[in-house]
Amino acid sequence: MYCTYCATTLSDQLEICPTCGVRNFTVHNHCHNCGSDTNAIQEMCTTCGIILKNTRKSTENFHPMIPTLLTLLIPGVGQIINKQVGKGFLLLIIFALSVFIPFGIGLVIVGLLIIIDAYLVGKKHYEGKLVGKWQFF
Repeated sequence: MYCTYCATTLSDQLEICPTCGVRNFTVHNHCHNCGSDTNAIQEMCTTCGIILKNTRKSTENFHPMIPTLLTLLIPGVGQIINKQVGKGFLLLIIFALSVFIPFGIGLVIVGLLIIIDAYLVGKKHYEGKLVGKWQFF
C-alpha cells in the first residue's frame, strides 16, 4: 500500500504515514495500490484500475468471508451476494448436476471451485476492484 499524500510505501496496518505525517486516505494525491499520481476528483486509478478508497466505510461491500460461508450452505449464493446473480444460479444448477458424477467427485471438485470463486470475487469487491457479472476468480 502507498501513502495517498506522498506515495511512500506503507504497511496495511498504518493509519498515519511515518514520512509525511498525514492520515492515510484523507488526501488523494497518489493511488493507494500502485502509488501513481491522481487528482482529488478521480474515482479510479488510471494506471492500475482500482477504485480509490474513501475515508468512509462502504456499506455495500461485504467482507469476503460472508459470501464464502453462505456458499458452503447453498452453492451459488455467494456469487449472488457478490452481484453476479446469473452466474450464481448457473453454478447452483451445475452443482446440482454434478451429483451424477460417480463417487461424489463432482460434488467435491465443483463445490470447491464455487467456494474459491465466491471468496476471490468477494475479495476483489471488498478491495474496490471492478468485477464483471460473469468474471471468475
